[in-house]
Amino acid sequence: MSGRWPRLVRPELCRTPVTVTLTDGETVDGAPDGVLVLSLMCRLDDEPQESISPNRDFGDGARRSINAERVVQWRQGTALFDGDIAPDRDVLAGSVEIGGKSWRIRSAMRGRNPDGSVNYTRLTLV
Repeated sequence: MSGRWPRLVRPELCRTPVTVTLTDGETVDGAPDGVLVLSLMCRLDDEPQESISPNRDFGDGARRSINAERVVQWRQGTALFDGDIAPDRDVLAGSVEIGGKSWRIRSAMRGRNPDGSVNYTRLTLV
């Protein structure tokens, strides 16, 4: 085997400029700790989400709205990057700015090749 794996997120398809701000939690003062700011290109897919909820107070700061039928509506996105965007960090948490809008990183995943190297990074945004 050559040890070379196909790229699942091709760089020429990553056309959306993003600013990723990664943090390592908070200090005792509540300020972000260990901030790393990256300017990258990604492939962005966003979609509307809906669910029925009797509760109006979500408390997590996500952009949501409730219509008259108590249907919660919000936007969720997925940002895909070629390779590992932060190889020195185990946990990817923080925020992403895309086109003037700020998104919170809900979850992150590194897609790995059979040899253990990182093929792509996926951030789920809300």
